[in-house]
Amino acid sequence: MIREAASKAIAEAGITARDINLILDYSTWSSESSQGLSFAHQLSADLGAENSMILSFKVGGCAGLHVAIKTALGWMSTDESIQTVLLLAGDAAPAGNRSLLPITIHGDASSAVILRREGSQSPLNQGPLLLSVEAMTVGNLQKAITMVRTNGHADIVVDALCIEQEVMPVYFLNMFLVMNKALAAASLNLNDIDHFIYSNISRRDREGFCKMLRLPKGSLPPTPMAQYGHTFASDLLINYVDMRRDGLIRPGQLLLFASAGIGFTWGVTIARA
Repeated sequence: MIREAASKAIAEAGITARDINLILDYSTWSSESSQGLSFAHQLSADLGAENSMILSFKVGGCAGLHVAIKTALGWMSTDESIQTVLLLAGDAAPAGNRSLLPITIHGDASSAVILRREGSQSPLNQGPLLLSVEAMTVGNLQKAITMVRTNGHADIVVDALCIEQEVMPVYFLNMFLVMNKALAAASLNLNDIDHFIYSNISRRDREGFCKMLRLPKGSLPPTPMAQYGHTFASDLLINYVDMRRDGLIRPGQLLLFASAGIGFTWGVTIARA
């Protein structure tokens, strides 16, 4: 899946694999057998991007896209030779961990994003313009959702008490703080945003997001959540692509991507279509 997602992103951007200077893998749980070396190493060879620098991290979880973008921007700001970055996520729930009810149901997915310096892309292949990205972590909440191995078998472990007593009281508060910081960095207000793109953890979680922002009913468009489940960090990109295919996103509109994940991490990215 990850090879197909990367190939499609490269083709849509109108570039070749040799144009990629940096590959960043931000998968949370790629597979039970690949918890060491990132699959991005093999992928770079498969794509023909052997000369690209490869980075990999597992912090951020479902908010990994924001952390990946912020990391890529840091590298690009200190090295002018990095013109094009391929951001990748490929996640599959360990066997027996598909259902984490009542929190969510996991689905397998891969996604890829091409991040390029402004002005380096052809007008015919120009994607959304990145305006701001912010992320926040609270390390003492890392115990809320962990991944452990018992007798060689991997499991996702949820500390329900920590979720109820420590995470949920600050969950939307921290999301709101990060969102305001991203809006301020882009010199925007909440009312300027045309589309909010949020995770597919659950219907209840999406309703909570709308309530936090006092959005009218129907502000979040339907997503393929029932078809794919919660796909870790790929949720945002799946929802974006789905909206674009349905013709909901028009050039010039402002998009706000928001998600939270294990770590515990919150992130917001704002872009102009």
